Amino acid sequence: MGLFRRRRETLNEQLLREAGIDPAHALGDPKPQPPPRFEPPKSVLEVVGIPDGSRLTPKEWDATVTVAAPGLVGNRIEFTTIPNGDLIVDEETGDADLSSFADAVEQRLSPPYRATAQRQDGDLWAVAAKRIQVARIPFPDGEKLELSHHAGSGELRVDGEPSDALVPPELERLAETAGESFYVEAERIDGDLWEVRVTAL
Repeated sequence: MGLFRRRRETLNEQLLREAGIDPAHALGDPKPQPPPRFEPPKSVLEVVGIPDGSRLTPKEWDATVTVAAPGLVGNRIEFTTIPNGDLIVDEETGDADLSSFADAVEQRLSPPYRATAQRQDGDLWAVAAKRIQVARIPFPDGEKLELSHHAGSGELRVDGEPSDALVPPELERLAETAGESFYVEAERIDGDLWEVRVTAL
């Protein structure tokens, strides 16, 4: 797993982008621009899979794009973009700059999100991304937390095993949004940053 920090967008660039204006063109940036992206046929998007080999169709993602990205090695890349725009790389061969993937996704979807990129043909990649909820939970142990409460009894599990550790207050606050019966699952992204899913029972 690695961390990649992207160049920060200025306020002027953000306002121009949100208004549908290319910041580089409007601000007179002389740098060459990447080739325009295009929408692939549906069959291209459908080949983005998940690690167990099953297939996910576009409707199961919040954003799907194709990107021309020369210089990358391997055929599959998985990464998470956290709220400040940094990329946490889960799976990649090498350590190439993935900004082109994140920039393309963020034309349609704001961070935080998880994304999978799959090489299609040559330098053409299909990228699919899904929104996630992220929380900062100071908890040093484990990679996965599960907190459940139903019919007056509750349980905390760490990496699938029952735990008598104190429930982090941040996790309890998330659970409160689901009512009296709930299931909260948290998977560590990096450090104290976790992807969380809250389900009312």
